[in-house]
Amino acid sequence: MCSPSLALGGVQAAGGVMGAMGQHRAQQAAVARQNQIQEQQYQQQLRIQQEKDRVKKEKHTADLQNHAQALSDYQKQLELTQLETNRAMAVAKQKKTERNTKASFDLEAAVAKSIQAQGQTLSTGKSGQSFLLSVEQNKRSLGFATAQIEQQMYDTNKAFNLENQGILMQQYNQDASAYSSLPGHPTAAKASTIPYKPIPIAGPSKMALMGNMIGAVGSGISTAVTTQRAIQGGDDALTWPWSKST
Repeated sequence: MCSPSLALGGVQAAGGVMGAMGQHRAQQAAVARQNQIQEQQYQQQLRIQQEKDRVKKEKHTADLQNHAQALSDYQKQLELTQLETNRAMAVAKQKKTERNTKASFDLEAAVAKSIQAQGQTLSTGKSGQSFLLSVEQNKRSLGFATAQIEQQMYDTNKAFNLENQGILMQQYNQDASAYSSLPGHPTAAKASTIPYKPIPIAGPSKMALMGNMIGAVGSGISTAVTTQRAIQGGDDALTWPWSKST
């Protein structure tokens, strides 16, 4: 039959071992749960950063397409401006040509008129002072007409040059305005920072569990010894509960 002290010590030892094992399992479960939460948070942050990068990439692609379209529109605008410049300069040149042609006809008419007047003077057969005066008058009339026509041609050429300068200046302003409206070349956004992968939390060691179990057994033995002494009623003779009486 088992002694009460042995039974009590065994119960205490068994309870201590079970408590140590239960505490060990509880710590393991808590650590596993904490690691699981960290891993879930890490995966969620990773998905968020990946989604941000996807949005950045799509926006960069759209920006590149818009920039390419803007460049195409800019080139078309330059071509249209050049065509308008060529047209305006052709019109200006045509006006100059018409004015110079009219001036040339006017000059020919003035020369013809002078020759006709000179012939009429000669046909009179007159000589002397009046004849000389008539000749000089014809020369002066032709000179005045020639100077007037030459001034007209000079003014026409000057107006043509000024008009061309204005046309070219207008073309430059239109080209500069079209260029200033161009959007800047899009640059790719930096990739999002990848979150740090969490370091798993270490669980309770098996050595600690074994230590707690050994401690529980030792505590049970100590309880058995103390109980046996109390039963025997003294400390002068120590008898282990499992030893046989002599």
